[in-house]
Amino acid sequence: MMRTGKQILACAVLACALAFAAAVQPAAAALAAVEEGAPAPAARTIPVAPVDPGSTAGRIVLGVADWLEQRLGSGSQDVRLALDAPMWAEERDGTYILHLPGARLVEPSVPLVQWALGDLAVAVKPQGETTYDFETTLPPVIDKGEERLTIGEGTVSGTWRSDLEVTTRLEASATNLRLSKGEGAAAVEAVSVGAITLADEVAEGSDGLWDGLFSFALSDLAGESFHLGRLEASGSFEDFDRDLALHMHGDFGALTGGMGGPTALADLLTPLMDSHWGRSEMTIALHDLTATGDDAGLGNGGTLSLGRLEWHVDLDGRAELTDLATRIAAADLRLGGAAAAEIPPALMPRAATLDIALTRLPVRRIADALSGLAKRDGAAQFGDEPMMEVILDHLDAADSTFEIRDIHIVTRSCEFRAEGRLQVEPASVFGVIGRLDARVRGLSALMALAVAEGEEDVVALLIALQGLGRPVFEEGEDKPAYAFEIDLRRDGAVTVNGIPFDMLPGAPSPQ
Repeated sequence: MMRTGKQILACAVLACALAFAAAVQPAAAALAAVEEGAPAPAARTIPVAPVDPGSTAGRIVLGVADWLEQRLGSGSQDVRLALDAPMWAEERDGTYILHLPGARLVEPSVPLVQWALGDLAVAVKPQGETTYDFETTLPPVIDKGEERLTIGEGTVSGTWRSDLEVTTRLEASATNLRLSKGEGAAAVEAVSVGAITLADEVAEGSDGLWDGLFSFALSDLAGESFHLGRLEASGSFEDFDRDLALHMHGDFGALTGGMGGPTALADLLTPLMDSHWGRSEMTIALHDLTATGDDAGLGNGGTLSLGRLEWHVDLDGRAELTDLATRIAAADLRLGGAAAAEIPPALMPRAATLDIALTRLPVRRIADALSGLAKRDGAAQFGDEPMMEVILDHLDAADSTFEIRDIHIVTRSCEFRAEGRLQVEPASVFGVIGRLDARVRGLSALMALAVAEGEEDVVALLIALQGLGRPVFEEGEDKPAYAFEIDLRRDGAVTVNGIPFDMLPGAPSPQ
């Protein structure tokens, strides 16, 4: 199942990439090459029909051909583009139609394995000296041996800026995607997708900084052992430097410098130090997910269902110190069979929320220090002791805080809720100081479960916690919740409602 999931993704990406690549190459770039006398590729593998290089159609088709040659022709070490006949273009009322007859993608190492895309056509309409609108239709069928991807309807459109060499607007949609294996009556549907939509746009503000937004949605993704009702992702950013905004928009690989070698971390951090990055936010949500069996990593007979999972991130880097907040919430979670064998049903979370915020983060200072550490000591991994020392020292100097806005876990028998604020303090035994306020409902049920499982130490600890807790009666509840004020002190002591934690039965010592 994992294999077929990758296949449908590869098919869709390859089809969209080819149509998109042909569309977005700037005509102005081709014109510049002609005017400067740039030589054509020495060994062109993508043929082009004879065309007047001085005409608009010629400049567009030659520009597209040169771009494709570098990425899917002689300049590619991976997949190659092959055509049944040369590329050509025609003009229709100011719009130029590029034709790629019998397009197919070939893997050089396995030349008999080909992705057959069929005839492709891309409409390009100049909107000015540097702006070009484009639109294309995705191929209805993509064949690869005994595998076939069918697309009910699919389009890609957008706007290309030749002076920036980037697509500033992109819209794509496809419906009724089906990946099948086998031929004729023996064909079996492996993966299906009801619909996919994508919208992406960036724009320059009056202050020279850039804003952007994006959205993505996928519905009814189904395979042999899973089904996802809907995936939604959306986000925006504002007040970003041009280069960082455009790299984030279209080419993360360029931003990271390839992420290879001993200076990979330094290469990744350099843009963070040198660029102006403002405010951004992103939300990803999953709806109605079900999965079963080994193929989903749940063991033989294991099941998982999830009503909703949402992740939101909000970052504000407009000032010297950065604020970052994130919230993850899951609802209607169910595990069954082998997947739930090690978890007592009474403790199975049905809903959970984690909402945290980090304020006054010295991201640039940390990036600068870690970049120097990486250059001096070579490759470094997150979590290494020298790296953690650098991070903690800068967090302490900036008075950074870690706020737990909400931790909320609900099971069949109990409920846990907490909030609080922590701050880095290197002199503390734990490295942080602060306070957490927690409430637990259902201690009696937890105690009964621990008794049934024979966990005597856990029973003793729960009895002590119940004795320490401050009973709180909430509206609509006939049994109290127990409130706990937890303090992490500078000397390393931890108190619960004023009582040292290490005096509780079964509690570990902070030492």
